Amino acid sequence: MNKNTILAFGMILLTLMAFNYYESYSAKKNRPIVTVSGGENGHGQKPQQEQPLQNGSAGNGSANSLAPIVTAALDTLKATAPSGDTIWVDNGKIVCGITEKGARIVSLRMKDYGYDRGGAQDKNSKEKVDLVARSVDGGGNLTLDAESFDSRLFKPQDTARNIIVKKGEKVSVVLSCPSSLGTTLTKRYTFNGDSYKIGLDITSPALDGKSVQLGWRCGITESEYLKGNAAQNGIAYVNEQRKVHLYAGNSIEHIQVKKPEEKIDPKTGSYKWVALTSKYFIVALVADSARGADVSIDGYDSRAYDDVKAEAKKGPIVDYAVTIKRTAEGTQEGYWIYAGPAKLSLLRSYHIGLEKVLFGGWEVFLRADIWFPYICELLLWLLVYVNNFVKDYGFTIIVLTIITRVITYPLSQSSMKSMNRMKLLQPKINHIRERYKSNAKKMNEEIMAMYREEGINPLNPGCLPMFLQMPILFALYVVLQKAIELRGAHTMLIPWVRDLSQPEIFIPLKSIPFFGQAFPNGIPMYGYGIAIMPVAMAILTFVQNKMTIKDPNQKAMIYFMPVFMLVIFNNLPAGLVFYWTISNALGILQQFILNKSMEKEAAVYQANAEKNQRTRKK
Repeated sequence: MNKNTILAFGMILLTLMAFNYYESYSAKKNRPIVTVSGGENGHGQKPQQEQPLQNGSAGNGSANSLAPIVTAALDTLKATAPSGDTIWVDNGKIVCGITEKGARIVSLRMKDYGYDRGGAQDKNSKEKVDLVARSVDGGGNLTLDAESFDSRLFKPQDTARNIIVKKGEKVSVVLSCPSSLGTTLTKRYTFNGDSYKIGLDITSPALDGKSVQLGWRCGITESEYLKGNAAQNGIAYVNEQRKVHLYAGNSIEHIQVKKPEEKIDPKTGSYKWVALTSKYFIVALVADSARGADVSIDGYDSRAYDDVKAEAKKGPIVDYAVTIKRTAEGTQEGYWIYAGPAKLSLLRSYHIGLEKVLFGGWEVFLRADIWFPYICELLLWLLVYVNNFVKDYGFTIIVLTIITRVITYPLSQSSMKSMNRMKLLQPKINHIRERYKSNAKKMNEEIMAMYREEGINPLNPGCLPMFLQMPILFALYVVLQKAIELRGAHTMLIPWVRDLSQPEIFIPLKSIPFFGQAFPNGIPMYGYGIAIMPVAMAILTFVQNKMTIKDPNQKAMIYFMPVFMLVIFNNLPAGLVFYWTISNALGILQQFILNKSMEKEAAVYQANAEKNQRTRKK
């Protein structure tokens, strides 16, 4: 490993740190710890445990069909909806609550995803993720011209209050109320069984030409919080802040602010959809056609207004309320809502560019917003595809590491050979440097002449394979943190790690005397606990450096780089550390095999050098 290699490796780690800073700039040293404030929801009511809905059918309004899964949400709505009942729809993927007051969506509970991160899909979690962050406002807010309908009482067409939609079925919930123009306004929500898609049609004989404002004023819940002992012993913070995305068919705009008081200018364009995203989930309002619309976006402090309160050492946590305003064409305005996991294959299946919310927003890195998302999507697809066969993400990462090594093998092999030959020439180089130490120009000319004579290309960069791996390294870093497919992923190879998308914590710092009191928010850069894999990776780095660094001027790097990597990688996702550890092990194996083959070349080179020296003496 020459100076260029060490410099390149340092640049890789520094760039990785920059990526980490870019994603969590709003938290910096004091990252937010997200929990349920005081164990209660935003209305002072403690959340209750949920149970699955009982079997029922559309149109069955009996009291027995009202399942316990909606009890906690009903308690919340007692304070926010004093008039009107709530209709609950269970389509196998979502339990959706629609209040008669404003015909608004006030609850969207994910049946397959809970707040507990014990597995990729927490079907057994007792507390499900509810994407409606602020039930007092709800979603599907409607204003026609200057007339708001959010406080109006809608009358449902059916008397059912608990509706079950089975797979393959389609059920509509129709609610209507009179408008100031003397006509009837109707909202129709359409649910398909086993789907995250909800249709929303707004109908009125007097709708044509009116200004229709459809809003999602309730924000989106951040699902990644830890409670109780997990919060005390783990890394209970969220470093992926919520965003708003606008899609105009050929381009997408990602919007994020640091503070809720920051003004966001209204957007005007031919928008197909607007979406809110948390770390793993998305709520998108999709128009039936892309036409001229005005989009207003308001940021607010989620800690102050959302039902699930977030506690942080410093600074607000911003959530968003959005509204789409456009002019009605005809008597009906059509939309649909996607409310569910930000899963690549699922978002792609709608063919409207929803997957673009996943890995966008990297404009500051050499227009990485254009090419970087494709690398992330390819990597995520490969991870999921391989895992479908091996059924273990640890083995999947090993396969990915081998693929990466195979791709970069020709260049890395050439670089290693070049560095080994440079070692053989080191005595000659040192002799030239000593001879021409007072004449730098002459020294460089002599060294270059020697390279030409020996047939060595000094520009053959030992760092190039590392640079080729950088996009993969960064993409893996992003994918492991943002892809819900890997949420809670674990492996039998490192059974003490429950979640490869989170940093490994084998021994929490809070459990260690003195450290828990001295570093309540973790050690800067190092993290919240002691991990095993970064130690193993540092040892492998030390072994690899001992095998490659022979220059006495670079021996300090043998000891510095392992310590540096240990500190940096300790707080990175466990899956990324596992990838780099396996890559280092394969690199050592490759170096060992190469060293054996180069020993013969070294012997031949030494014999020829001695022969030439004897010839010159004669």
